[in-house]
Amino acid sequence: MTQGAAGGDIVFAEAALARGARLRLLLPLDENEFVARSILPAEDGVAWRDRFDALLRRIGAAGCSEAPVALGDLADGDDPFVRGNRWLLDEAFAAASPQAPQVVCLWDGRGGDGPGGTAHLVAEARRRGGDVVVIDPANL
Repeated sequence: MTQGAAGGDIVFAEAALARGARLRLLLPLDENEFVARSILPAEDGVAWRDRFDALLRRIGAAGCSEAPVALGDLADGDDPFVRGNRWLLDEAFAAASPQAPQVVCLWDGRGGDGPGGTAHLVAEARRRGGDVVVIDPANL
C-alpha cells in the first residue's frame, strides 16, 4: 500500500509489482487533485505522471481508492496528507493483524516534507507499534 506520489512511492510500487506483490494505491485526494499536487510539481512531473498512469493500468480500478470516496469529506482544518497517512496505517494494521505491519520508507530522516509527509508517517507508525524500516537514499 502506498499513496503513489512522485519519487519513492512510485519507485517502490513498480518494484513491488515487478516482484509479484499485490499493490494498492490509497490516494489522499481525488485522482486529478492528487496528480496536480503530488506528481506534476516534481522534477520531471510529466514523466512521473506517465509512470503513475502505468501503475493504475496495471492494478486496475479495484487497486486504487480515493480518500474522499472511501472516507468522506475532509473535516475543516484537517490535512488530506495527514489523513492519508493515517488511512494507510489503518489499512496496514488491519491487514497485518494480529501482528504489527512492516512499514518500509525511503526517507532521508529530515522533517521538511510537511504535514502528512514521510516524517509524519514514520512517527505515527512507530507510535502505533509498527515495525519501521527506513531506507536512506544517501546509502543507495
